Amino acid sequence: MTDNDNTIFPVVIIGGGVAGLTAAAHLAAKGVPPLVLDADALWAGGRLAGGDPDMIEHHGQTWSFMPEHGVHAVWGGYENLRATLARFTTTTLIPSPGEEWINRWGREVRRIEAGNAVRSRWIPAPLHYLQLLFHPHIWATITPLDFLSLPGLLVSILLTVGIDPLKEKRALDGLTMREYFRGWTPNLRATFTGLGANLLAAHPDEIDLSAFIAALRFYTMLRRDSWQMAYFPDNPHRSVLQPLIDSFTAHGGALLQAVTVTKLEMIREANDSVRSRHASTLQTGYWRILVEDSTQKSIKSVYAHHIILATNAPGAARLLLNSRDTAAEAQTMIFPAAVRCSVVRLWFSAVPRPGTPGGMFTGDFAPDNFFWLHRLYPEFTTWHEQTGGSAIEVHFYGADSLLDQSDNHLLILAVAEVQRAFPELRNTFIHGTVRRNSKVHTRFRVPTAESLHVQTPWQKLHACGDWIGYDTPSFWMERAATTGIAAANAVLAAHDLEAYPVLQPKSPEVSVRLLSFVLSIFRRVLALPLRLLRR
Repeated sequence: MTDNDNTIFPVVIIGGGVAGLTAAAHLAAKGVPPLVLDADALWAGGRLAGGDPDMIEHHGQTWSFMPEHGVHAVWGGYENLRATLARFTTTTLIPSPGEEWINRWGREVRRIEAGNAVRSRWIPAPLHYLQLLFHPHIWATITPLDFLSLPGLLVSILLTVGIDPLKEKRALDGLTMREYFRGWTPNLRATFTGLGANLLAAHPDEIDLSAFIAALRFYTMLRRDSWQMAYFPDNPHRSVLQPLIDSFTAHGGALLQAVTVTKLEMIREANDSVRSRHASTLQTGYWRILVEDSTQKSIKSVYAHHIILATNAPGAARLLLNSRDTAAEAQTMIFPAAVRCSVVRLWFSAVPRPGTPGGMFTGDFAPDNFFWLHRLYPEFTTWHEQTGGSAIEVHFYGADSLLDQSDNHLLILAVAEVQRAFPELRNTFIHGTVRRNSKVHTRFRVPTAESLHVQTPWQKLHACGDWIGYDTPSFWMERAATTGIAAANAVLAAHDLEAYPVLQPKSPEVSVRLLSFVLSIFRRVLALPLRLLRR
């Protein structure tokens, strides 16, 4: 083991995903330059990161396309992510003109543009999904039998409005999303099961009931404009990641890649050989961080007054349980499980019918969603303009039996399914790629008292990420950005610096607030006999 630098950094951020980079940019802008440690040797960004370009030969010309973990949408309630982009980037989001839902039963394919219908101004939340009944195409996707779902549908809506799992810290472990659809007909159940798979990026059997309810509340049920999606104007590396990296490095921060943190150790006594980058900061009560450098095959030490842990859940669990100073408390914690997914991109020599940039597949379709890349990213638009072709990305959140299939199998399946949904593309397939995302994507569990929160049990150690507990109803990139700002604020407070505002989504619509109030009274009345029995 060698120590190459005995400097104590004011803050070391472990993990270079959206949460870690968000924290880094906010800290550096206030004069607290961070050191960001990331395991990837080439592509920082966590689950927003890219990779080596996909190269395609077509008609004597070579084309290059940057891949990514998967296309990400920015939803209406992503307030802190939008604020972060405004502070540190020049990125201007592109509003989505609509979202298409395509359902397949056997060979029969039905479609509807549902996004604008749900956002319509006529029926207030939480009943705004009834507006789909006024859409002409909806009658091709439902049957008279589906109206038998009305009682179950109303119960589910009341459940969604009346229970706030994130605020109440109710994980409801053991109950799956399937419980939500009791009393629903198979057709409607399949459609909204597909909605759950897309909101939580997981196979339906991997989605907990409380997570599904919380996601519905945040993304669509409390406000109609929550379902107002936007897209990055370019690949996320260029739109988000690199601008954040440029921002904090320009203010004295640094990014160290190809390193894996293996252990944390709290140093409680002063050491004259260790010097602080901030002369006013005491040398007692700092952290020693053991890192493995994959390029030099060596173990090194990094010192920090503060740590922000911004890794995925499996990585955080391994690190905290492997460190003597954190293991005892970590053993009492519940870390969410992780899931994997696959992203398939397909290039065609023809274009699909006019439509939306993206949408979701439901019913018997194997993939879960789709995004027309030539309608989103400049390099794909150029491909379309010069060749007359198109490109689509589909995501598979399937069971292991599907994701274990070979690349060729997934490609053939993706081509077949896309051509079922868009028959005008038959016999025009040119090229395809498969990206297999490792099993680090959060299987979202509602944070409880046993979860890891921004304020951890350990001195000068904070956490952020899309699975971290904090007073926010948000998910995914927005939770990562929110907790990243909150973790940065905790470090800024230790330096007596002004904190950044942590934004909350807009309040629920008036109708939702009234219904929620009535349901809260009803719940208290029902709970009263139980409280009396316990006495």
